[in-house]
Amino acid sequence: MITCGICGSGDLIFLYSARDINFGTTAEEFSVMECPSCGVAQTVPRPPEESLSKYYPPSYYPQTETEARKFERIIGRFQKEKVKLLQRYRQSGMLLDVGCGAGYFVREAAMAGYSAEGVEFSHQAVEFAKAHCKVNAVDGDILDISFGERKFDIVTLWNVLEHLPHPVESIQKVRSLLKEGGILIAAVPNFHSFQSRVFRDRWYHLEVPRHLYHFDPDSLAKLLSNQGFSILGLSHYSIENNWAGIMASIVPLVSPGRSLAGRALRKGFGQPLARVAAHLESVVGRGGTFTMIARIR
Repeated sequence: MITCGICGSGDLIFLYSARDINFGTTAEEFSVMECPSCGVAQTVPRPPEESLSKYYPPSYYPQTETEARKFERIIGRFQKEKVKLLQRYRQSGMLLDVGCGAGYFVREAAMAGYSAEGVEFSHQAVEFAKAHCKVNAVDGDILDISFGERKFDIVTLWNVLEHLPHPVESIQKVRSLLKEGGILIAAVPNFHSFQSRVFRDRWYHLEVPRHLYHFDPDSLAKLLSNQGFSILGLSHYSIENNWAGIMASIVPLVSPGRSLAGRALRKGFGQPLARVAAHLESVVGRGGTFTMIARIR
């Protein structure tokens, strides 16, 4: 019997099949199934933890300085937006970024005055973060890393929770690392967004099998509430991810067409239209991604 990885229910409902169309790391077919009890959709079968790394292509993180400059042009400018959101709820303090990747957000948070560090499962990404971004980061699973007696004011998970094999236990670990009144910020793709409903198995942010769990605002709020958090805020818009979810579901962004005309058409018409559509779906609370801010009760 297939059981829910969140609540243990055995009544998962099949929605559709999907493949890794974004990176093509495998020809395997996966099922996307939803739990009627907790509301979380999930990728089935969930790959064994020891084999998860094979589904992450080398291009997932930069490896050279040339790649780093290109990577930073793409995502580096979005880190300031994340810091602005953070500052609405906590202007300073000790910050832990879980799944820090190449370290760009940790660097931006440190520049804004936070005592920031990161955790990342990719050793390659951590070494890059240390060398290129000059930040404090360690590699490993958040469940296995010991922080001693240290506690944090803020823990962030930017598009990370959906990747974790044990999301409930990970949230419990995060809660144990937060000080009294500590803030958790979690950003995830919105499985109940308009773009998810329209594109289904071809939705860019579905990302099977790297995304093991697929949340919506209600299911994530329920998960966090069950683990002792109160919801402080919810943002339905990401200038980094929402429009890209629409655009890349139609025209691949990872391996763009080589023709100059194709690139011009995408940039001149596709991107502006995708940005307008992303704004509209966010206005009505159905954005392609969402960010939830919670505090320990």
